Amino acid sequence: MQRDRFSSLILEKKNIGGNAFLTQKIENYPGFTEISGPKLMQRMAEQAKVYGATIETGVEVKSISKDGNLFNIDSNMGKYQSRSVVLALGSTYRKLGIPNEEDLIGAGIHFCATCDGAFYRDKEVIVIGGGNSALEEGIFLAGFCKKVTIVNRGAAFSASETYIEKLPSIKNIETHLNKESLAFIKDENGNFKGLEVKDKTTGETEELTADGAFIFIGLIPNTTSVKDIIELNESGFITTTGLGETNVSGVFAAGDCREGAIAQVAAATGEGVLASYGVRNHFK
Repeated sequence: MQRDRFSSLILEKKNIGGNAFLTQKIENYPGFTEISGPKLMQRMAEQAKVYGATIETGVEVKSISKDGNLFNIDSNMGKYQSRSVVLALGSTYRKLGIPNEEDLIGAGIHFCATCDGAFYRDKEVIVIGGGNSALEEGIFLAGFCKKVTIVNRGAAFSASETYIEKLPSIKNIETHLNKESLAFIKDENGNFKGLEVKDKTTGETEELTADGAFIFIGLIPNTTSVKDIIELNESGFITTTGLGETNVSGVFAAGDCREGAIAQVAAATGEGVLASYGVRNHFK
């Protein structure tokens, strides 16, 4: 957008790149056979700055409202105004909602293998989920954990065949399909001990013991700050048309917060390009 002489301000709550910043290894971004999430996000941020964008981190947007042709953005760092807004709000890891989960988050239960996996070197962990993220992170953890037990509530994994085909060759990965997670288990001292699961066919329950667990069961869109102004679907994702247009003229959406988005860095990057063209067309 800078090339079209727009003044661009990027407001970021934490790290530039969101969930992508927390990814250990990215293998499906054009131009790189392999690159870490932090390094790729750093390069993107540098490029944005070279072309004149201003980036402010530590800014949590509380609400957005429209006043005539201007948008008022209220945040923990003050107020901002703009003539258009691109919402790239990302998403948050979904929880299981079972007993002892909240008590053990950060103390045995985690949502980011890159961030917390190193604590479990030569130990045993449970990975919950059956999609790409669960298998990708499970394979990553198997590289330094003694044992990785993958628990999936479905009768088959929903991940791509690339990940599924790798599993049999990794000797320290054990899989449990068609198992519902009932509760996390604590030991006599209140520390993480394992996971209670139920076989969805037989109804039998069992306890899987481990030193820690990682949950990868999907994402929740970070759209609370815009729910009063932007149209969302039943799951809270932003509905869009064409070049990322929302129901509010001048507001666009891109990435994981958008309905129908593909949770891939390359896809989100492309959506950002589409939204930038939407902004340009808006001011024609």
